[in-house]
Amino acid sequence: MIMPRTLNGHLALRLTGILLLVLLCLALQGLWLKELANDKARENQLTNAREHYAVVLADLDRRWGREAVNLKTRIEAQEILDSKGQRNDKLLAYLISQGSSIEFPSLRIEKTNGEVLAAYDYAGHVDPKMKFAQGQVSTWAQNPADGQLYLVIRQFIWLGKENGYLVLFKPMDHAALTQITYPGTRLSLWWKGKTAASSDGEDGLRRTAASFAKPENGSSSVALTWSGPESEASPKLLVETLASELIDADHTARPVMLLFFVLLIAIAVSFSALWLRASRQIEALVQADQRFHTLNAIDGQVAQWLRAAHHGPVESARQLADSLEQHMRATAAGHEAPTSPRLPPDA
Repeated sequence: MIMPRTLNGHLALRLTGILLLVLLCLALQGLWLKELANDKARENQLTNAREHYAVVLADLDRRWGREAVNLKTRIEAQEILDSKGQRNDKLLAYLISQGSSIEFPSLRIEKTNGEVLAAYDYAGHVDPKMKFAQGQVSTWAQNPADGQLYLVIRQFIWLGKENGYLVLFKPMDHAALTQITYPGTRLSLWWKGKTAASSDGEDGLRRTAASFAKPENGSSSVALTWSGPESEASPKLLVETLASELIDADHTARPVMLLFFVLLIAIAVSFSALWLRASRQIEALVQADQRFHTLNAIDGQVAQWLRAAHHGPVESARQLADSLEQHMRATAAGHEAPTSPRLPPDA
């Protein structure tokens, strides 16, 4: 009885090993599919974010450009700058009457030689150093007092007797980025290799600065040039996708375990009958061998066990049954043969 139990134990261990290997393969495949799906989802999110914010930046440039032209037109139409002595007062009264409808909280009226004729600052004083190339209508500048980055737009304006410039300052601060961001993304504005603003405020600035040495494309980030031709002075909008993974480990584990148990049941159903027949075949061989060694003869029970072993599913066990039967018959025949008479010793 020891041999079949040992064999059953070996078969059980091997089957357990196979099942564990199958489970490991399923788990690895599940993890691979999880990463593949999440990578594809991140790629789609990043592509959508890139396309969305590229359109947003273009729309902002057009909107602010139109607002600059409209503001210039309204100031000229009301002849606010025609009277030299009253320019500041008239300009201040007009801008106060407009309230928060104006996109630009700071502006200057300048002569073409750069002399400031009138100025308006809704909040703090803005006096960044800036240069415009020939024909350039917008540039970027940083206010030395507080480090605030501004988009500066310049328009020709009629001063009553000559042309001058209307110079408008649009602050690119945390609030400006927060207004254009959408859930699942974080925006940061970079200028000259440093972060200038973040849609998540100061905390977002610190997190972005800790994660990025410069604005660059990555698996979850894309860098867009804000406006104008690509150059070192061009501000970059870094877009980070923050959405959670499409598939997490729990979502992967459940189908893997379900598939494993389905396979386990299928294997159990398929091999249980075969395993039982093989066990009975081996058991019959062992029983036949043990009984033969006890009787030294092939009786009906031994013959029945040998027949059972001959009809079992395991080919090697059938061959062993043939060999065992031949051995038994030869051994039994040897025991039944008469012994030769011994001659008496010579007298």
